[in-house]
Amino acid sequence: MTNRILLTLALLLAGLALAGELPAGPGAELVFAKCQICHDLTYPLQNAGLSEDEWASTVDDMIDYGAPIDEEERSVIVEYLATYLGPNPPPAEEGAEGGKAAAESNVDGAAAYAANCAGCHQAAGQGVPGAFPPLKKNPVLAKDASYPALVALFGLQGKLEAGGATYNSAMPPLGQLDDATIAAIVNHVLQTFNEDLLPKDFKPLDAATVAELRKQALNPQQVLELRAKLLDSK
Repeated sequence: MTNRILLTLALLLAGLALAGELPAGPGAELVFAKCQICHDLTYPLQNAGLSEDEWASTVDDMIDYGAPIDEEERSVIVEYLATYLGPNPPPAEEGAEGGKAAAESNVDGAAAYAANCAGCHQAAGQGVPGAFPPLKKNPVLAKDASYPALVALFGLQGKLEAGGATYNSAMPPLGQLDDATIAAIVNHVLQTFNEDLLPKDFKPLDAATVAELRKQALNPQQVLELRAKLLDSK
């Protein structure tokens, strides 16, 4: 495969994901997490129809260029691409039905976090002092799983203190991500970085809850106000 085809694939998948048009189906979230190389770009669906062998070759080339995809993830990605962007994709209704049933179980929270959050908050959630607050050992996140979900959905802006440092910047919303991906990211942050702070009755966030939270349509300043209320609560 040529570099031009690889770039086309990257732009295509990024554009479809950002537009919320990546076909629903098992593996869609993994494709989103692993293949959104170029952000804020859209590209027509010009390469749909490639055979399974052609998609496999393309994914292998992406791995050769440094894409962090292991063997198990490769199999899921190739199967998804060959099925939903192959020569004979299923009808939209059929794809959506299969995807809805398997979406949450197929979302890799660690991969989605790495793709969307680690650039600022760092791989271990430690943040960057004075620039990006830590997510690790952050009590306000563990108080209510709805709060970090709202931050992801609507962003956060204003002065706050975390980990003994003061921050006054803006986090852009990640509302382009679907509900299952938001839930997976939040669960990863809570269960990996804040496990010791979680209440005994903690239940992982699910996509249905995120869908309800999305309806609130908050702005980043309102999310900051919710943070202050959580800190004041017992």
